[in-house]
Amino acid sequence: MAKKKILFVEDYAALQEAFKIALGAEGYDVTTAGTCHEAVESAKADQPDLVVLDMLLPDEGGMEFLRKYPLKDHPGTIVVVFSNLSSPELFTEAQQLGASRYLVKSNYTPKQLAEVIADIFKS
Repeated sequence: MAKKKILFVEDYAALQEAFKIALGAEGYDVTTAGTCHEAVESAKADQPDLVVLDMLLPDEGGMEFLRKYPLKDHPGTIVVVFSNLSSPELFTEAQQLGASRYLVKSNYTPKQLAEVIADIFKS
């Protein structure tokens, strides 16, 4: 069975690296992006199984990623919003654009996020 591909979108390099290492240790093929533009280009090129998406990025936000990479056109991709912005309005908008979950980043260690992702892939 092929490794599941994860695109981890996060502009803070230390977090990007910590989560990439932790998810890689769980057997996932992890690529990272630090901007919306990089994330869209990477998603188009790699067709990830799952995108972990921060909302605050230096160029455009995570919502813009969801608009530029419409999930209705990529039904094999699951998006988990992973942000410290915990707003019901943002969650609703992200859901309307196809995101399956909205997790508050500060509540999850890399290991805990890996467990959530494993559960998503099981269902």
